[in-house]
Amino acid sequence: MRWKTSVVGAPASAVNAPAPLKGTTTEIIKNAAAIGYDAVQFQVNRPAEFNLDETLAALNTYQIKVSALATGMAYTVDQISLGNQDEIKRLAAVARMKEHIDLAVKLGGADVGIGIIRGFFADCPSKEEFMAQYRKSLHECIDYAEKNRIRIVHEAIGRTDCDVLRRIEENLSLIKSFNSPYFMLQIDSYHMDLEESDFYSAMLKAKGFVAQADISDLNRAVPDGKHFDFPKMLKALIEIDYKDYLVFEFKSVGDGVAEATAGLLFIRNLYDSIFK
Repeated sequence: MRWKTSVVGAPASAVNAPAPLKGTTTEIIKNAAAIGYDAVQFQVNRPAEFNLDETLAALNTYQIKVSALATGMAYTVDQISLGNQDEIKRLAAVARMKEHIDLAVKLGGADVGIGIIRGFFADCPSKEEFMAQYRKSLHECIDYAEKNRIRIVHEAIGRTDCDVLRRIEENLSLIKSFNSPYFMLQIDSYHMDLEESDFYSAMLKAKGFVAQADISDLNRAVPDGKHFDFPKMLKALIEIDYKDYLVFEFKSVGDGVAEATAGLLFIRNLYDSIFK
């Protein structure tokens, strides 16, 4: 397969998180490598609490990388957001993003995601005020990312998770307005199914801006070919000359090894059946 692969990992306590692998960072890294993934993406709330030494040792032992850090728990757990009317909460979210960027540097240059940490429109009295606050936060975050040469990937996120900037087109418009090579687009099959009437065309229009592509079936299930049109998604990724990771993000039971294995095998076999 032409793309490297990454799998989302989360603590064992996050039983409902759309993270195939769960456990300690060492367990996640060990299992990801054994299955055949090239990298892992970690869901991290407070970077200061992340076990960096243990993680670096495991990455070295199992010879894989960290592709990205997800930041959504800053909102779901701590209720801080980049578009918040409350300046204390907004600045706390900006500070949290900078901590993730610092951690990404230590992890070898991982991307840092912006998903639910953006917040909801209800975090401000109006959509216009929210976007003004959000853009102010993004300027600070992007400037810090540029200085540290870390990419921020901005997710086109579906209605089940957020109400701000859901469609690829509006995310592209925002990203282009900042004109930074360190501010790019993240797409997700789960979210595209919810928000795009023609996700193939939307992906083609995003050529040159997509830095992460997430793999998940409907309802955050393991991809199996019976629901979402993954052949069309893979064809679009080839059409736009996508070169970054396929990131596998769906729900699982227990340590998630069975689900993480099944999802990767499905996409690899699908790719081989279409393009070989």
